[in-house]
Order: sequence, then C-alpha cells, then structure tokens
Amino acid sequence: MAEAPEGPQTPQPITTADVWDLKANPDLLDTLATAWGKVKSKASSAEGKVNSAAHTVFSEEHWTGDTATSFNDYRKKLTQDVELFASNAEGIANVLTLTASTLRVQQGLLDTEREKLNGVPSSVGADGQLTFRPRDSEQATLVSGAISAAREIRGRVDEVLDERREDLAFYQMQLDAIAEQWRPRSVRLINLNIGQGAGNAPGDSGGTDSDELDDIAQVIADENADIATLQEVFEVDMGSLERELEERTGDEWDVTFGEASSKYQASDDWPILGDRPFSPFGNAVLVREGEVIQATGDTDNIKLDVDGGSITMPANGPGEGNAEIEDGEGRSAAVAEVEIQPR
Repeated sequence: MAEAPEGPQTPQPITTADVWDLKANPDLLDTLATAWGKVKSKASSAEGKVNSAAHTVFSEEHWTGDTATSFNDYRKKLTQDVELFASNAEGIANVLTLTASTLRVQQGLLDTEREKLNGVPSSVGADGQLTFRPRDSEQATLVSGAISAAREIRGRVDEVLDERREDLAFYQMQLDAIAEQWRPRSVRLINLNIGQGAGNAPGDSGGTDSDELDDIAQVIADENADIATLQEVFEVDMGSLERELEERTGDEWDVTFGEASSKYQASDDWPILGDRPFSPFGNAVLVREGEVIQATGDTDNIKLDVDGGSITMPANGPGEGNAEIEDGEGRSAAVAEVEIQPR
C-alpha cells in the first residue's frame, strides 16, 4: 500500500535579538549640540570683548612700556586659545548634530525592514529576544532577509559611530590641552628665621649650626616650597644648603644672599680654630626652578643703616683681658625677582 504524500511542513521558529532597534536618543544629542553651540557663541563673544577693549587701549598708545608689552602678549595668547576653544566647541556641536541625523536616518531604514515582518507571528521573551513563527517558507525567507538587512544597516551605523567617536576623542584632546595650559598655578612660599645668629659665640651651642642645614633643607622640601626666604643666615653655608635642597627635591635652586653685616660665626666642632670672625651674615632667598617658576631674575640687597653689636672673645692667656670685636647684626632685605614660566 503506497504512503500518502506529505504536506508542506511548518518552518522552525526563528529567535533573534531586536536588531531593528538602535536604542538611540538622537533628541538628546540635538540638545547637547545646542548646548555646545551656545558655549561656542559665548566663547566667541568673550574673545571679541577682550580684543575690543585691548584695541581701545593699545591703538592710541594709552599704555606703553614693558608691562604693556607683556600684558598684550599674554592677551594675544589668551584670545587665541579662547578662539581655539570656540572652534572646538563648534566642532563638537557639529559632530553631535551629524550623529543624531545619522541615527534618525538609519533607524528609519530599520523600521522599514521591521514593518516587513508585521504579518509574521512573533513574541517577545523575558530576555527581550524576539521569536518569529513563520507559517510557511516564504515568511521564513522574509524573516531571514529582514534580519540580514538589519545587520547590514547596523554595521554601517557602527562604522559611522566609530568615526564620530574618533572625532570627539580629538576634540577632547584639544580641550584637555587648553585646560592644562590655563589651569590655575600657585607658588608656595615658606619663611624661616633659622637663627644662625642666636647664641653664635665661642662656647655657645645655641642657634642653628652649619651641620644642621640638612634639617633645614628637609623642612623646605617637606613643605614642597617653591620659594624659601631665610633670615639670620651665614653666606658661607648657602652653597651647602642649595646642594641639600637639590638632592632632596631633584630640582634646580637659585640662591640670592643679601648681606646685613659681618658676624662672628662660631664652630661647635672646632672652637676658635673653626670660627670665622668676620663671616657675611644676613638674609637669603632660595627659588626652585620648575613647573611654575622659570628662573630668578634681577637681585638686590637693600641695606638698612642700623648699628650692630659686639661680642666678648675668651681671654687668650692667663692675666689677659677679654677682647671685644664687632658683631654687628645689622639689618637688610634680600630682593630676588622671580620669573614665572610663560603660558
């Protein structure tokens, strides 16, 4: 007995992710583009106001000289970077607008492909997956074709988005560079009276001695100071203090010494033999060259007409009187011009 011919078989269900929904928000991108456009306008307006005011001052030579030149150079750099910032802001706005447009167009194409499957029974699982149950081979082919077309469209979208991402990364790099150029800078200053003049007499161990300058250097380094102003120091010790600072910070230091007087410098290690009766004594300014400070410029010493004192030397032998020598701890001010790193 012959078998009955088989009828058309129902195709197997087809399960796929919802490849027809980009889950994008082009309206939000448009809002962001508008915001960046306003930033561009404000930056351009600020640049114009600064340049207009500067033109009023400099065109008629109302302000001349070194400070005017320095300010004008600074103003030019500032407005150039403001203009660059405005240009980058406009570029970001354009990228966001183009991205929003791309997403709208491509989502429209995906919607068209999805509409082709409206006649195919489907359901959505708890995991968001779509399951199509085509009634016949024609619907099965339609579903497969729509999935393939959607994936092709999404591939083009991914390529465009990768390009837009690179564009935004470029603008971010530009803005980061501008921000780094104009980030706030500070100069940290520490003032110390190290008291080398205190108790600095033969047989007196008071005050700060030469072999204690490494501790002073460590204090300055620990405070991360850019400038250290010192009072009551002997000039002869400034070289070793400079070396100690450079060793501890890894930076170059400039030392400016301003003599107030010649003073007796006693040595605790070698009394009398190690003493310096007429050692230059006064103030110092130590400046660290680095990220903020470029160098030390002009220096000066302002001497104040103040009499110093004297100290009594020990007797040189039996029956001899104690001798007094000038120990004039006068007054002065060490002056050092600091040159800030240009922007």
